[in-house]
Amino acid sequence: MALVTGGSRGIGKAIALALAEAGTAVAVNYRERDQEAEAVVEAIRNSGGRAAAFGADVSLHADVHGMVCKVEDRLGPIDILVNNAGMAAVRSLDDITEEDFDRSIAVNLKSAFLCTQAVLPGMRARRWGRIVNISSIGGPHRLRLGQHRLCRRQGRPRRPDTRLCPAAGA
Repeated sequence: MALVTGGSRGIGKAIALALAEAGTAVAVNYRERDQEAEAVVEAIRNSGGRAAAFGADVSLHADVHGMVCKVEDRLGPIDILVNNAGMAAVRSLDDITEEDFDRSIAVNLKSAFLCTQAVLPGMRARRWGRIVNISSIGGPHRLRLGQHRLCRRQGRPRRPDTRLCPAAGA
């Protein structure tokens, strides 16, 4: 059984559908997009798979632990965790507030910690489990945050193809 955070659309949706196609029961996590999550679940069920949608803010400890209990009650032990939930503030660095930054860290980093912490005891007890962390939607895209100012200060033209992503293949 797999739990996919942020499974209602994008990469998470594709992962949920692929896991279901491979015969894995899937818990589709969402925070606000309940209709999109239910559509993913319906697609999985229509193809003969087992799935259910679970709403939770994975950046909150209580939400994560409550969700994990509900998932395991309904679909069984979580053998695969895909930490996919993420967000990006697509704005200039100057326009990102401290609150935006804090929310980004909570969703993109803290949620993976909380979800992993919640499922790890069961995986250890069963002596089996897989955890996959999806890290960036921005890797293949140009990063302009403060680059134009930095280049101007150094007297160099801005490179339009600059990317910042440590992931292979980005």
